[in-house]
Amino acid sequence: MKKFALILMAAAAIFAACTEEGAKTDGGTLTADFTISANPCLVGDEITFEATVSGGIAPYTYNWELGSDIKLEGNPVKYTFRANNPYIIKLIVTDKDGNKTEKRKNLVVNPAEVTDQGSVTLLWANKVVGYNAWSAPAVADDGSVYATTQSNILYKYDKDGKLLWEKTIPHTVDGATTQGTPSIDTDGTVFIGSGTKNGAAKVLAFNPDGSVKWTFTDFWCAPTQTLSPSYNSPICGIGEKNIYFGNCGTAGSMLAADKATGKRVAWHQNDKGGGPAGGVRSGVLITKGGMLHWGGGVYGFFGSAKNAVDAANNSGVNWTWAIWSGSPDKAVNNNQGAIGLAKVDGKTCIVGVISDETGYGPKVYAIESASGNVVSTYYVEVSPAMDNGSVAVTPDGNIVATLNYSNGQTNGGIVVVKPTSPTGTKVAEYRVQEKVSCTPAIDAAGNIHFATESGNYYVVDKDCKLLVKKTLKNLVQGDNRYKETFANLDAAKVWSSPVIGDDGKVYLQFTNNDAAKKREFGAIVCFTVPQCSGPANSDWPMIGQNRRHTNCEK
Repeated sequence: MKKFALILMAAAAIFAACTEEGAKTDGGTLTADFTISANPCLVGDEITFEATVSGGIAPYTYNWELGSDIKLEGNPVKYTFRANNPYIIKLIVTDKDGNKTEKRKNLVVNPAEVTDQGSVTLLWANKVVGYNAWSAPAVADDGSVYATTQSNILYKYDKDGKLLWEKTIPHTVDGATTQGTPSIDTDGTVFIGSGTKNGAAKVLAFNPDGSVKWTFTDFWCAPTQTLSPSYNSPICGIGEKNIYFGNCGTAGSMLAADKATGKRVAWHQNDKGGGPAGGVRSGVLITKGGMLHWGGGVYGFFGSAKNAVDAANNSGVNWTWAIWSGSPDKAVNNNQGAIGLAKVDGKTCIVGVISDETGYGPKVYAIESASGNVVSTYYVEVSPAMDNGSVAVTPDGNIVATLNYSNGQTNGGIVVVKPTSPTGTKVAEYRVQEKVSCTPAIDAAGNIHFATESGNYYVVDKDCKLLVKKTLKNLVQGDNRYKETFANLDAAKVWSSPVIGDDGKVYLQFTNNDAAKKREFGAIVCFTVPQCSGPANSDWPMIGQNRRHTNCEK
């Protein structure tokens, strides 16, 4: 019996070896390769896959897997792709004796050129000085609209797009710019962070008439560090008495300030007395369960008890938990967008995207708010990391993440993930041969809105079927009211995120795509689409949760 068992083990080892790429046989090492007639290709193109084999014993059988659902046999084979997706092409070759080898390659199927379709009605448009990066417009309860540009100007418009005033946002260091998204309190106070260069950071509160209510410069860092604050794009979380915001500088920190006076209430530190190095890049969001959350640049995500912060009396507070802090899985270094909230298996979770340093692709995650435990993760296959956007949540609790574009490797676009435990599942996706750097927005019907760096605006339904595609340059230049104003517009490059008002109006900022002109001017537009009657009734339908960008769970 022992001898028989040894024979079986040896046979199993031989079989296992034969299933590996480059299986050794009496005919020589079995290897396979194949060519793809066009890569990348377009939806509707007929693509030929042709294998070459060496070694092994003829005749051979050829089995092809084109993604997860398409299986073909023979050599060569042809297939016409009907969906724009990245695909993993897998070839399995079996020789006469049953020895196997396999070969994999990536194939990118780009969408065929999509002409403008669907209806978009431009209500108003305004030219602004300087270009817009990642800040999004904010809409007050009276319908007035606030917007910033990197030329350090805060604009206020009435509900019809008439400019009411513009104010300079001051800095302490020359060359610093404003990227912060305005946050609006119920009394109309506008909070805005400014100063992208180290040492330049300020947080300002503006009254509705444009006067400065207070200016905050009292940032904190560990005693062993040199304070050099900057402020990129975090949104101020607005509480009952305090606001919460982050310092993006080299000695990053999360702070709270009295929203009436601007006086510092608390700062965060770890158990060694240091802050979240790498800077606060996303958040600070507030849950109904009494937790504060933010993303710390390259050093993960954090949870903190709000009551401890509010009672700190201008002292340091330790966070409750941190995750992916300094580990191989780090938060996206250039993550300027806001994290969001969703219910997963009945638990309140922060949701978002981090990069994966293994090169496999970004990871859509859900982390329990109270404990910091990872509830769900989903790796987005064959895709680069997100750029500067983040996530929104659909009415049925799915996470929508925007993805970047890598020429010849993968498409940009959106992916919809159901955050089931422990591994999420992909529900749908819509890919474009364009960079998508914004945070998506979800309307009341569950449709998904996003814009691209190529200057296109898309609306897809919950199954990612295209409803609207509009070239923003055509939208403003095709309107006689604004044709002359935007005559020099090269293309409407969009980093900013769409904001959906309670009445269904969509607000968006963009800049000139031409490198020589991009700092010359940008624009803010307001338009409607028939499918949109208002924001989704979900935990987190857009950047900052709502049109005022309060970053609070409703």
